[in-house]
Amino acid sequence: MKHDPQPQISEWLGVDLSSEQRALLEGFERWLSDEAIPAGLLSPGERDRIWARHIVDSLSFSVAWTGDAPQRLIDAGSGGGLPGIPLAIAFPQTAVTLLDRSSKSVRLLRRAIRVLGLANTEAIVGDVREQRRCEAVTMRAVLRPPEAVEVMRDVLMPGGRGVIGLAHRRTADPGWRQLGGRVVKVSVLDPTGWLLIMQQRGHRQTHLDRSDHQPEGRSG
Repeated sequence: MKHDPQPQISEWLGVDLSSEQRALLEGFERWLSDEAIPAGLLSPGERDRIWARHIVDSLSFSVAWTGDAPQRLIDAGSGGGLPGIPLAIAFPQTAVTLLDRSSKSVRLLRRAIRVLGLANTEAIVGDVREQRRCEAVTMRAVLRPPEAVEVMRDVLMPGGRGVIGLAHRRTADPGWRQLGGRVVKVSVLDPTGWLLIMQQRGHRQTHLDRSDHQPEGRSG
């Protein structure tokens, strides 16, 4: 593997990945290259940047639960298992559901789960809009941010937390601040990534913290 996760994401999050976790991430990188790309879950042009662009990006979603991993997490529109499988590796005690409307994608995801031996992960056919009272939900390149925010407001339980992957660009879109939640800059990516973290407080309400910054205690 060309890229080491420690300087890219572990230091940014302030956590260490074990040798077993690193080996699983490397195995997932190989699976994406050998099976997901030929199946059309990623474009062939992504092969040389699977780690730097996709796996590191997926791991960055865990910043919403640093020191407080959820018991259950749904990765909505999981596709090739991004960010769900890297999060399942990072959170081995969390029950992770990879949810996708495509039965083809789910069949491939089930194979990836078997290849990697992820006992805490399942893949099922379904639509996140049909879910309710979810503790933790992730979305990466599934819906436009305003639509994703509305879905999060519908499906998260009180106290639940959702993370939406935003566009890769050098600066934040000013419109994201109007969506509610907390915009976090992921500076370990090139171009820079952005996450919108939402905390459900009550019926269709989210905590509003409209600042662009790194996780607490980190600098951008």
